[in-house]
This record gives sequence, structure tokens and C-alpha cells, in this order.
Amino acid sequence: MSDIVPENPISSLKQAMSSLTTSSFTEEQDQNIYDHQQQQQPPSYSTTAVNFGDTTAATNSNTKNTTNKADYYAKGSAELATENALTLAKIQHRLRLTKRSERLVLVLVGLPGRGKSFIARKLQNFVTWRGSECKVFNVGKYRRKVAAGDDGEEKGGDCGADFFDSGNAAAAQMRQMAAQLALDDMLYWLDHGDGGGRGGGKQPPQQQQQQRKDRVAIFDATNSTKARRDWVLQECTSNSTKRTGVVFVESICDDKDLLDANFLTKVQTSPDYKDMDQQTAMADLRSRVKKYEEAYETIEDDTLSYIKIFNLSSKMLVNHIYGRMAKSIVPALMAWNIGTRPVFICRAGQTMNEQERAVNNTHMSRSENLGRHGKAFRDSLFGFMREECLDFMKRRQDA
Repeated sequence: MSDIVPENPISSLKQAMSSLTTSSFTEEQDQNIYDHQQQQQPPSYSTTAVNFGDTTAATNSNTKNTTNKADYYAKGSAELATENALTLAKIQHRLRLTKRSERLVLVLVGLPGRGKSFIARKLQNFVTWRGSECKVFNVGKYRRKVAAGDDGEEKGGDCGADFFDSGNAAAAQMRQMAAQLALDDMLYWLDHGDGGGRGGGKQPPQQQQQQRKDRVAIFDATNSTKARRDWVLQECTSNSTKRTGVVFVESICDDKDLLDANFLTKVQTSPDYKDMDQQTAMADLRSRVKKYEEAYETIEDDTLSYIKIFNLSSKMLVNHIYGRMAKSIVPALMAWNIGTRPVFICRAGQTMNEQERAVNNTHMSRSENLGRHGKAFRDSLFGFMREECLDFMKRRQDA
């Protein structure tokens, strides 16, 4: 910053903006911002009379104002903005929302059959690929273990639709117990990781040093009521010395065809229906959904950070989502869908200077052209891809 000339208005703005890292301004900083604002104010033009013998020349500010308006529409928003109390307050609010958290919890919300587990698996793969540790905590697995009792075997069919009735006090207690177990394991994992888990022993010092600190946990459950979401938020943010960010991801689906496809996939793959025929399982699932719908509360609290996904990314609504969430996870959620398509990854063909590069131990340059073998590979690749694309289009039309 030492090479910035203070007289430059843009440089002055940058200096003023650098003070936003604190919640308040010193008197000197306030004066700098005030001086910068004064520099940006357009000069005032008043009507003056100048006598030239018998002629009086009037210079009116209307001419200058007309020019300014023309410049405004020509330049648009390219002109340098000036700070005021409102913009500074908004920037401070955004800075508070973008504080980096060592731990992030993505809390899924939605009725059964809305693709929550599908979204959880996609998020886990994506976040891991981005370089962070990520793990999914599915409350359904814990619920089946709680229902198993002492024998330790997960039970699916025993948790019929009546088990999810809000008026069933005994079942509600078991569901809360399962959610508590999942949440406790999640918070412990955020602190210690996989190697330091309960009963997993202490990690070697070398492994502790190599372990990544940035962890993202996904709490996969219906979380269908405001009270449950408030409880999850309270547990995540109040019981740790480390800063923990919490973002709710609600999946909303009202497309009948999409719901039917989701329900069919769930009854075919969920452990809850492994011992049921498809017709019975589908009836039980629809009854379960109705039980949840009786008590379901969509997210309406705009003080929370949340993302709403409608019909698996046909529409999205985001609230208080900034920083890395806006730059990475939101675009990923928008791009995902339940369709299938082939993805091919291919290396470049051989260039005419490849042997010479190997001898001289030099890197490929952008100006190199394909050699004889490279051109043959190009032609073969074109034929292969043409056949693959035509076959894929035919399969999609026949589906």
C-alpha cells in the first residue's frame, strides 16, 4: 500500500475502506472519510451576472445539471461511489456475517422423500473435493439403532407410519433420543475428527499435524419443526469454544411426478422397507409423509442463514448466505439434478515435438501442434464420441 498516492480519490477510498475491519472508527478515520466525501461532492454553480458594457451574460447551473444527467445515463454505475452512514452500516453487517468458522454445520430440512439424503451425499462429495473434511450424520440410522434395543440390530419395519405420529409420546421420545445421539457424535467429530472419535484411541502426533482443521458436518434429518431447528442451532453454537457456522438447507418438492419417482427410489433402497413388498412399503411411506405434514413448519425466520431448494434445484431461495457458501455450495446446489449423463475425460493427443521434449526435459508449449499419431487419435476420438452421443440420445428418447 506504500505506493498509493493519497491525492488519488480511488486510493483514498481504499484507505477509508480498510478501516472497516473494526466495528468503530477513530476520529482521524472519520475525518479522512469526511474529507473524501467532500472531494467527491460536485462543485456548486450559482447564477452570476457579468457586465460587458450593455450586455449581461448569465451563467446558469441548469446547463451543468443537464450535462451531469447525460453523463449519469452514459456512465451508469461506473462512477466512484461515496460512503455514508447507511452504506457503512450495511458493509459492517456483511462483515459480521462473513466471519470465517473453523466448523460448519449444514442442517437438512424437509419432508420424507424430498431428496435430503441425495443432497447430503452430493454435498459430502463436493465439500471433500474442495479440500475440507466432511461427514454425514443420518438420524435415520440412529433411530433404527434406538428401535433395535439391546439386540443391536437395526430395525426398519418396526418403525411404521404410526411411529412418526406427533401424538405418539413414546415414539417421540425415541426419535428425540436418536437425534441427540446423532448430534452428540457430530459435535464430537467436529472437535476431534475420525481418528479421535469415541473409542478410537488417540491419534499419533504425525497424524494430528497432518489433519485438516476445516470440517463440515451434515446433519441429515427431517428437522421439520421450528422447535427442533432451534434446538439444533442452540446445541451447535453454545457448547463449543470454537466458532461454528450453521446453515439450514430445506428441500421443498410439490412436483407429483418427481415425488412419485423419489418415493419409489426410497422404498426400493431404504432399510426401513427391506422386508416389505413394494405396494405395502409405498402405502406406509405415504402415510408417514402425512404424519409429518401435520406438524411440518417451513423455515420463515429470516434471521437464520438458510437455502431453500424447490423441486431439486428448479428454483432456489437464499438468505444470509455470503462468503464461501455463496461462491461454492450455492452454485453446486443449483447445478445438481437427478438426471444421468456420461462424462468423458481425455488426455491430449501426441504432439510432433514430444520426443524432443523428453530428451531436452522441457515442458509442452501452447503453440505445439498434433503430430501424425495425435491426428490419428483425434479422428478416432471424434468417431467414438459421435457414436456414444447418438447412443445416449437414443436411450434418453426411449426412456
